[in-house]
Amino acid sequence: MVITPRVVSPHCTDYGSLDAILSGPRFAGKAGGDLAVAIWQFIVDAAEGVYHFWPSLERLNGWPVCDTIKLLNSFGWTICGQNANLIATLWRAAGLDARLVGIDGHRIAEVFYDGAWHLLDGDLKAFHRKHPPDEDVIAAVADCVADPTLISRQQNPSRPYYVSDRAPEKMADLYRVEPAYDVPFDERALTMDFALRPGERLERHTANEGKFIWFDNYTEAEGRYKKEWARAGPWERHPPHRTFGNGKWVYEPRLTDVGSDFEAGVFAAEGVECTPAGLAPARKGRQWCVFDFDSPWPYAGVPDPTGERPPADGCVARAVVSLASSSSTVRILLSVDPDLPWTTVWESRRRGRHAVDLDLTPHVVNAHRYRLRFEFDAARKGSCRLERLRVESAFMIAPMTVGRLVEVDNPLTVRFGDERGEPTRRTLTAVNFRDADDLPAKAHRLVNLRAAPDTDDLVAPQDPAKDYEMVFKIDAPPTGVLRRVYALAAVRGRAPGDGTGDDRVAAYVAQRESGPWREVFFTPVPPHPQRWHVCAQGQADLTGRPKTVFVKFVGRAGLSHLKIRSHWLEERARGAAAPVLVRHVWDEACGCTKIHAERIPSPRRPHEYRITCGPAPVLRSLVMEVESTAR
Repeated sequence: MVITPRVVSPHCTDYGSLDAILSGPRFAGKAGGDLAVAIWQFIVDAAEGVYHFWPSLERLNGWPVCDTIKLLNSFGWTICGQNANLIATLWRAAGLDARLVGIDGHRIAEVFYDGAWHLLDGDLKAFHRKHPPDEDVIAAVADCVADPTLISRQQNPSRPYYVSDRAPEKMADLYRVEPAYDVPFDERALTMDFALRPGERLERHTANEGKFIWFDNYTEAEGRYKKEWARAGPWERHPPHRTFGNGKWVYEPRLTDVGSDFEAGVFAAEGVECTPAGLAPARKGRQWCVFDFDSPWPYAGVPDPTGERPPADGCVARAVVSLASSSSTVRILLSVDPDLPWTTVWESRRRGRHAVDLDLTPHVVNAHRYRLRFEFDAARKGSCRLERLRVESAFMIAPMTVGRLVEVDNPLTVRFGDERGEPTRRTLTAVNFRDADDLPAKAHRLVNLRAAPDTDDLVAPQDPAKDYEMVFKIDAPPTGVLRRVYALAAVRGRAPGDGTGDDRVAAYVAQRESGPWREVFFTPVPPHPQRWHVCAQGQADLTGRPKTVFVKFVGRAGLSHLKIRSHWLEERARGAAAPVLVRHVWDEACGCTKIHAERIPSPRRPHEYRITCGPAPVLRSLVMEVESTAR
């Protein structure tokens, strides 16, 4: 098993984490205003930045996606509110203060440096310098409100200065209001960690194959904003008319006893064994195994915008199952996210050999993880078996994150592991407080808490004079030990005049339910006139090699959702690792397609290689594959 192989190049941004983005060559040696403008230039860049389109939504609660790493890696487009939050998060991660500003039908961000605030709009791609004699100073929102000619008659415009169908004269009208200020929602829940198992291939393509997520807000947007919907699916209405990309996981392990793909790749199993004919129960009775499909990119399929048919042809499982006895039963079950209940998607007691073809797309679209469970109710040892399994899982990807090749020399490095270089994988537990049944189903213990679904707070203490407590039990998978935890809570800000009853929310971690508890975060709940949600988050390393930890949230403030991300060391990654195959496919100006294949024999240390390209290379695909293993 190989953990998070990634190709990095000095010619393009590494989107793997906020630290990786900000340590890139774009920002080297920059500080203050130079750094703030460099981050704006990154966001508006036609090759590496984002474009304007209707917002992507979270599967959990239907909120617009706020997570910076998810927006950049999975989608590559934003609408104004997302864009403002995105650039403000990057400024804050770079050490600059930032805030969001609402004006007339638009949302933008300001950054603080040189003792003042400065407006840089990453969505409509403009900023405004002051009039002479201060023509080198970037104006704030307050400056534009006081003098809209900073927009309509700008004497030293940014490059670019607004998208082509946004005339500066019209944009000046947006500032004829009293602005509203807000803090960014700085969510950092997603990481780009993943595992490649023996017999698994990861494909990332810069072109799309028509597989995307039709978010709930798209139907209304398509009807109201015809200009933005000149074609089906997300796209940029201005040159260079960017769109989304597609990727695909292909998992096809050898299930016979000639290899060790099953032991190296199965999530959990009981009572099954690899035989010369396939995977079979080792004894009479019920035996089972579970395969985990965990992607940092959201699963997608071919949508039906009319809503008459469910999405299809994105995530497909194909299997060959044999039953030697009608007294035996084989069933396939599916769980999504994966905390939801198991659902049977196929079952048979009929003797013979069965070709199973399951389209899982309607169940998993916009999720990041699902599991397949194979159950064998065996009349005797070996009376039924799984002979073959192939699972293809399509996902959305932002094309710029696949990478870029340049003419002549491309020095490349394949690195492994998480952002610390450790062989960890991650598991996410998420709770949506808008669903009154979700918290009781996922929490280990609740104290002094009541659901308040008809209020803005959603949850509240039973006794308002005391804190509520929510305790979650986090278990490592069978093949891992826990390394660290991250916790996030979306908190309601205090309304003015509320006093200090809900003055903070905090999270703690312990390796036993009785404690001792260590702080993960302690966040004051600020007053806010509009009571927008505040992002409270933190991370804590764990000592020893625990298999279980407990995470506790404490406070009195209302919550809309929370997330717990556990990082666990994959112990199978410490064994003999199979070679990794890396393949780049690109087009050149001559009209020919070129391929470079690289075999990495040991995925334990960085691997360097070079690709030489002809004129105007355009990268089309980056494919990684782990070979099947022998016993």
